Amino acid sequence: MKKNKKKGRSAAVKPPVQAKPSTIKAAPPRNLTPGLCERLRRDLLKACLNVAQTHGLTVEGGELSDIDLRHGFDISFRVGIPMEDGAIYSPDKAMFEVLAQHFGLEPSDYGRTFKSRDETFRIVAINPNRPKYPISAERVADGRGFKFPADNVLLYLQNSHE
Repeated sequence: MKKNKKKGRSAAVKPPVQAKPSTIKAAPPRNLTPGLCERLRRDLLKACLNVAQTHGLTVEGGELSDIDLRHGFDISFRVGIPMEDGAIYSPDKAMFEVLAQHFGLEPSDYGRTFKSRDETFRIVAINPNRPKYPISAERVADGRGFKFPADNVLLYLQNSHE
């Protein structure tokens, strides 16, 4: 009896890329520290930028998220074709600039930081489909996303000038 070769094939899960033992220069740490995470972020951004530039591209990002000092963290980069000012086109920024005045904000408020409950947040987007909480911000400390009412963000930004 012949086996059905098509049956039972599932997509193989790729294991994470790891350095070969011969290329590891230091013993792995028992735990991560905020300082080590920052050095890794800086080194990874520099390496990613070097690779991207060899292809005529640029890199933005490198923010850390989901930091677990016992196990690891996530880091994300955005690679793209540089615009005239050297930045990468951001659909979120373009949408923010168009909609900002409808919510009482200025287009230049994109990327600004504000404090709420002794934590610092950065404005990263506007979502008009969320009328109650249209402003998206990320907590600067860990990159976690939050939604805010536009009126609250206006007050937080005004208080940050004082």
